[in-house]
Amino acid sequence: MANEPIEWMDEVSGICIVPIESAGAVDRALDVLFADGKSIRFEDCWLRDHCRCSSCYHSDTFQRAHHILEIPDATILSFEFDRKKIDVVWSDNHKSTYAAEFLYKFDYTTWKESRRLKPILWHGNIHDKISVVPMEKFLKSVDGARHVFQSLLDYGVALVEGVGVSLEETEVVCKLLGGVQHTIFGGMWQFTTRADHADTAYTNLPLAAHNDNTYFTEAAGLQILHCLEHKNGTGGETILVDGFYGALELKKEYPEDFKFLSSFNLEAEYIEPGHHHTYSAPVIRIDNETQELQQIRFNVYDRAAMAFKNSEECRSYYRSLRNLSKYYQDPSNQWRFKLKPGTVMIMDNFRVLHGRTGFSGSRVLCGSYVARSDWLDRARSLGLIQ
Repeated sequence: MANEPIEWMDEVSGICIVPIESAGAVDRALDVLFADGKSIRFEDCWLRDHCRCSSCYHSDTFQRAHHILEIPDATILSFEFDRKKIDVVWSDNHKSTYAAEFLYKFDYTTWKESRRLKPILWHGNIHDKISVVPMEKFLKSVDGARHVFQSLLDYGVALVEGVGVSLEETEVVCKLLGGVQHTIFGGMWQFTTRADHADTAYTNLPLAAHNDNTYFTEAAGLQILHCLEHKNGTGGETILVDGFYGALELKKEYPEDFKFLSSFNLEAEYIEPGHHHTYSAPVIRIDNETQELQQIRFNVYDRAAMAFKNSEECRSYYRSLRNLSKYYQDPSNQWRFKLKPGTVMIMDNFRVLHGRTGFSGSRVLCGSYVARSDWLDRARSLGLIQ
C-alpha cells in the first residue's frame, strides 16, 4: 500500500488511494482520490455494506442479500487498486471489488444535488412554456412521454390534446402517468353540480385556488381533469397558480409568516356519511437540510376547527394564512383558461393550486388522481430524475 497518492489525470473514472494510517495500523476508512481531484472518504462499514459480489448482492433484483445484523463488523486487511477499481480483502477473508465509476457517485454534495428536483417558478400565463402534447405522441413515443413529465417536473403542469371525450379515454392518460389512485371519490370520477360528495367542487360556485386532499396522510401527487361538456352556460374558467412562487414571495416579504406556516401543524378534515379524514401538517413543507420547498398544502375550505395554545399562535395562524392567500388570489399570479373537451390537464398537486370561476349551464368534468410515488417512478424510468 503506497503512502503517497498516485495521480492519473487522463480520465475522471481513474482513481488513486490515500491510505488512512493511525499508529502504524490502517484506520477503518479509505480516502479515494479520483483523477479529477475529488476526494471521497469511505468508512469500512459503508464499503462492506456496499459489496456487490454475488453472495452479498442480488444484481437481478438490485437488493442486498443480507440483513444489516448479518453484515460482519470486519476491518480492511489489505487492498489493491488500479484506474478502474479497488479490490479489498477483509479481516474475515471476504473479498470485495468496487468499480471507480460506482464509488464516484457517492460524493455527498453531488449525490444530494442529483436527487434534487429543480422546479421553474412561474406566475401568470404560462401556456407558451409548458408542454402541450398530442395524445398519439404521448401514447406511442418515449419522446412524447418525456415532454409531459419534464413539463410536470419544471412547471407542475402539462396538457395532453386530442384525447377522446369520455371517462374511458381519460383513464388511458391516467394510466400512462403512473396509474389511477383510488380514494373515497373512487378511481376515475365524473362530476357535475349533483352533490355526490360533501365537497364544494360538486356545485357551480367559484372555487378559490387550493390543493386537494390536505386531509389525507399523503395528498394525491397529480390531479387530472378533463371537461367533457359545458352546455347552455358561461364561466367555469380554470385557475392555476404556482404554490412555490407564492410561498417564496411570502418568505421574502413576510419571513415570520413563512416560518410559521412551515412549522405549524394545520389540521384539515373531510367529513361525509361513512368517512372522516383528518391530517395535521405544515402548509409549507420544506427540506430540513436544504430548506427547499417540497409541498404546499393550502386549502381554505378544508381547514378543521382548531384550538391554539396561546393568543400569539392564534393570531399568527390567521395573519400568515391571509398573507399567503394574497399571492394565490392575485390575478397577476394566476393562469386562467377554459378547459375544452379533448384537452386533459395534468397538475402537480404538491405544488400547483387550482380553482375555477363560477359557472352556469350543464358542465361535466371527469378525472382522477395519480399517487406521487407512481408518477415520479415514471419520471425516473424515463431518465428525467434520479
